[in-house]
Amino acid sequence: MWQVATATGWTIDYILHKVNYQTLIMMLSDAPRYIEKRASKPEAGSSAEDEANEIAGFFRSNLLQ
Repeated sequence: MWQVATATGWTIDYILHKVNYQTLIMMLSDAPRYIEKRASKPEAGSSAEDEANEIAGFFRSNLLQ
């Protein structure tokens, strides 16, 4: 949430109450990220939804630390 608030200038209250979940997931899936060279080929059978879930899980795990 911090990253979205920083990138957009939105308040936490606005993000929690005015932005729908699907929009946030799309924003996370469009976020730049580091991909290792050996993992640069997309996995067979991985979908955009799987990738968005992986990204969302990464942000959730970092928020809990």
